[in-house]
Amino acid sequence: MPPVSSPSVTQPPPAEAVTPLIRGLDVLRRLTDADGTLALAELARATGLARSTVDRICATLAHLGFVRLDGRDASLAPPLMAVANAYLDALRVPELLGPLADRLADDLDESVSLAVPDGPDIRFVHQVLRRRALSISFRVGDTLPGDGSAPGLVFRDGVPLAVDDQLVEPGLIAVAAPVRGPGGAVVCAVSVVSHTSRHGVASLRAAVRGALETCVAEMESVLADPPPLTGPRPGPRSVGAAGAGGAGLAEIVSLARGLSVLTCFDAAHPAMTLSEIAGRTGLARATARRALLTYQHLGHVEQNGRTFRLTPRVLALGCAPLSRTTLPRIAAPHLAALSERLGESVGLSVPDGEWVRCTARVTPRRVMSVDIGVGSRLPADATAAGRVLRGAPLPAPGLAVVDGPEDGLWSLAVPVRDLDGRTVSALDVTAHQGRGSADAWGDALRETGAAIDADLHVTARFVPVPVH
Repeated sequence: MPPVSSPSVTQPPPAEAVTPLIRGLDVLRRLTDADGTLALAELARATGLARSTVDRICATLAHLGFVRLDGRDASLAPPLMAVANAYLDALRVPELLGPLADRLADDLDESVSLAVPDGPDIRFVHQVLRRRALSISFRVGDTLPGDGSAPGLVFRDGVPLAVDDQLVEPGLIAVAAPVRGPGGAVVCAVSVVSHTSRHGVASLRAAVRGALETCVAEMESVLADPPPLTGPRPGPRSVGAAGAGGAGLAEIVSLARGLSVLTCFDAAHPAMTLSEIAGRTGLARATARRALLTYQHLGHVEQNGRTFRLTPRVLALGCAPLSRTTLPRIAAPHLAALSERLGESVGLSVPDGEWVRCTARVTPRRVMSVDIGVGSRLPADATAAGRVLRGAPLPAPGLAVVDGPEDGLWSLAVPVRDLDGRTVSALDVTAHQGRGSADAWGDALRETGAAIDADLHVTARFVPVPVH
């Protein structure tokens, strides 16, 4: 499929635009276009900035938690999903209509998408993909040309049912229908995507039309009478998180302040005045205004009268590559840091019947170390991970300690929990019985488990994250 597009801005920025913010956003877009990771030297070539400037920007973004640096490479990090989440939360379409799209996909056994217009293109805000050998790889945040996709034809032509007969690529077909709000305006398009090995255009249209029409009617009913907001909403990322040190305080603060403007929007605050944005972020009105002018220039914010709201283009800042990550990938840097801290083998496991299966492992180089390969299975009752995953009572708060899985070894484990507080994986350290202490290792495991939980929660707010 086509890569995520980086919108081009041909007009010069306004005089009051924040230059460090423009440069930082350009780096994030280039990393997004590269599917999340790019060498620093390649970033310099792609942005046209000096290598020293790119190094400073990436160090700043890493200091804020939005990028991870690994040698000569920079990679997008899960906390950046807070930016996409702000838009998706304010939009409310994934929250309100996503469950109905999920049900439609189950009923039809086909992939289903929700998309919104983004200038002349369309951008996906919800995806339900069927797992098959011949799979479809659209992601939340991806774009398609408006005149070359079924959702785009819905927005362009205002038709009740649009057909994509291999416009995106050979073999791919889709039908899409508009979903209208109470005022009659099209809020989004819902599309059903298949392949010519399963359907022709006529047979796909016939197979899905009834279910699609029913789904659209239910979606419009929900939009006409949406349920009230429940639960706390995540607040804007604090400027204080930038702190001092690292890459230069002035540039860190400029980026942190600018990005906090994006993350201050949510379902309870989908459109705000300048004063309200300044109040939500704790920024001076002049500072908030300069950030908004910058975002308007780049197409990330639109103004209607006195109020501002986010546009779908915000999803171009890392959403697509981050929305297709897995728990082992999220945990990888945390596992590496924990293994280095303890000098021992650490990993993640998931339940597999009467066993636990290793999904990620980091083992240090030493004369004697535990070697449990990814994919290995161990008896659940012989491991601390198994005890955690089975929900057994734990003698220490949130910590299981077991002698095993072999003679001479012991293991400690803590749960990794999803947004609903359910244990989805276990984080463990396994070592020779003569090494380590339950107190020190337990504290390290809890701290690392909390860090993995936080990254999982921000990533999985609007997209599913496989645990293996």
